[in-house]
Amino acid sequence: MDLTIAVLSWRQPKTLRNTLESYQKNGLLDLAEQKLVFFNEVSPEDVKIAREFGFEVLSAKQNIGIGLPFQQLAERADKKYFLFLENDFMLIEKPEVTAERLKTAADLLDNGIDAIRLRHRYHYGDPNMYLKLVWNGTFEPEMPHIDGAYYWKDISKVYGEDKCEKINRGGEDIFVMPSDFAAYTNNPTMYRTEFIKKLILKQKFSPIDVIENKIQEEWRAAHYKVAFGTGLFKHHPIEMSGSAFANFKRVKSPVKNWTHYLVRFGLRGQVLNLFLLQFLPTIFKININIANKFMINLSLGRYESV
Repeated sequence: MDLTIAVLSWRQPKTLRNTLESYQKNGLLDLAEQKLVFFNEVSPEDVKIAREFGFEVLSAKQNIGIGLPFQQLAERADKKYFLFLENDFMLIEKPEVTAERLKTAADLLDNGIDAIRLRHRYHYGDPNMYLKLVWNGTFEPEMPHIDGAYYWKDISKVYGEDKCEKINRGGEDIFVMPSDFAAYTNNPTMYRTEFIKKLILKQKFSPIDVIENKIQEEWRAAHYKVAFGTGLFKHHPIEMSGSAFANFKRVKSPVKNWTHYLVRFGLRGQVLNLFLLQFLPTIFKININIANKFMINLSLGRYESV
């Protein structure tokens, strides 16, 4: 496939190896004709891992942020399509699914779509900031990233055809939104290389720039067409350092995502009501009944002993 995959990595060799192994296992490395990786604060271990998987290495001795490495990756890319990935997004679909969804993405990019989001819709990993906003009650439909609702809702029904078009390709539902409502993100996204070079290379980044903030105004004003399918990649860092995930406590439990699933299926209110109206009173009732029985038994014992 005429595809460049461009990975950005910083101080996470275990995570990087796990991620690249998932790319190899699920066919991405075989599909991509060009494989690039940029290391912030590069180490010999980083280089060894990258070369083991056939990647061309770009690097900096210091951490120079995201924007400057992104520019170097885009500048070096020479294939038709460009897939940007951070080192903690592992590929979770099988090779045949990976190939089919990337083919669909390429077809869409050839027919008027500017960007294809590829973070998995159902197995997105932690953290998912959109669901966190909803759970906290701070998410508003007017916010310029209403596309985030796609992780748990059919956004074409929620926001209407004027903001979101729903199409079907090979049995897969795909949502298309203007960039006015689909904010730029560093999450896994595929572009035409020509498009991303034009967008990124003209920017003036510094090591401390937040790339999303730097280009967001232009991104929203340009009315780009952004598509969302089922996706391929799950956010799954193994190490804490070098990731925004370090700001969150990772709960190693099979139910760590329970609040996300409640939000996705609209169950938050129902669960809270169920707890407050049924389980909580039942718990109190059981305790009261136990206490009553204990006191009755205690009294009977006293009467019998007289």
